[in-house]
Amino acid sequence: MKTAVVLVNLGGPDKLENVQPFLFNLFSDPDIFKLPFGEKGQEIFARLISKYRAPKSAILYEEIGGSSPLHPNTLDQAAALQKKLREVDDFQVHVAQRYWHPLIPEVIEKLSHETFDKIVLLPLFPQYSNTTTLSVINEWVRHGEGLIAPIIIQRFHQHPKYIEACRERIKEKLDQVSGKPHLVFSAHSIPQSRVKQGDPYQDEIEETVELILEDFHGYGHSLCYQSRVGPTKWLEPNIKDELKELKHRGIKNLLVFPVAFVSEHLETLHELDIKYRKVAEELGYNQFIRVNTVQTHPLFIDCLKELILENCQ
Repeated sequence: MKTAVVLVNLGGPDKLENVQPFLFNLFSDPDIFKLPFGEKGQEIFARLISKYRAPKSAILYEEIGGSSPLHPNTLDQAAALQKKLREVDDFQVHVAQRYWHPLIPEVIEKLSHETFDKIVLLPLFPQYSNTTTLSVINEWVRHGEGLIAPIIIQRFHQHPKYIEACRERIKEKLDQVSGKPHLVFSAHSIPQSRVKQGDPYQDEIEETVELILEDFHGYGHSLCYQSRVGPTKWLEPNIKDELKELKHRGIKNLLVFPVAFVSEHLETLHELDIKYRKVAEELGYNQFIRVNTVQTHPLFIDCLKELILENCQ
C-alpha cells in the first residue's frame, strides 16, 4: 500500500517581508473571520487589516529571529514520523500550511502527479475547532477534487501518548522551579460566539488538561487563554488577568504549558516567553518558566503513527 500523509499546521512567515502576505491569507479565511460582505468584502477587509497589522507583527517576528519556526518544526515532525511509518509500509509524509507556503493547494498539486492507495489528512491541532481543523478540511475540499478522498484525522486531544508526551514535557521543567509550582495551562483563544454555536474546542481543551493533571496530584493549576484579536468577547480568563489573580492569591512560582500547540511559534516564543514573562516579572513573581511544546517528542510521534495506522485499517 502506498499512502501519502499530509501534516498541516497554520504556518508562519519565513522572512520579515512575508509577514503582510501571511496575514492577508489569515484574515482572508472565512472560517476565522466570517464577514457579511461576501468574498470581495472579505478580500478588502483582509488587505486593510493585514497592511495595518504587518509593521507591528514584523517587530515581534524580528524579536524571535526574523521568521516563524513553525514550518521547520513541522518538517522535523514529518521526518521523524516518516521514519516510524516506513517500518510498517510505504508511507510518504508531506507538510502543508494553511496560511503560508507550502500551502494546501500546492501540496495537492504535488500529490496529483503520483498515485496513492490512500491519503491521510492530519491537521496538527490536538483539539478540534472550526477555526483550525475545519478550516484545513474546507481548504482541502476546495482544491482536492482531483485526488482520492482523504482519510481525515480530526482530533487527538485524548490520545494516551499525546497526553503522556505533554506530561513528560512538564516534568522536564519541574526541576527548574523552586518548590511546587502553580501549573498554568495556556491555550489559543477563540471567540465565545463560536463556542455558543457549537464549536467543541473549549470542552476538548478542558478534557486535555484534566487528563494531564491525573499525573500531577496536589499541584495548583489554572487554564487560561491567549492571543485574542479585536473587540469581541473571546474565551476567558485571559492569561494576563489570570497572572494578576494568581499573584493576588500569593502564588510565587509558575510553570506555564502551551496546551493547544504542538510546535513553537510566535505565540510561544514571543507572547509567552517575552510578553507575559515581562508581565510576570512586573507583578513580582519569583519564577515564570515555560514548558516546551511536544514537537518531536518520541511519544508524540508514536501518537501520530498510531492514529494513522488505526485509521488506515
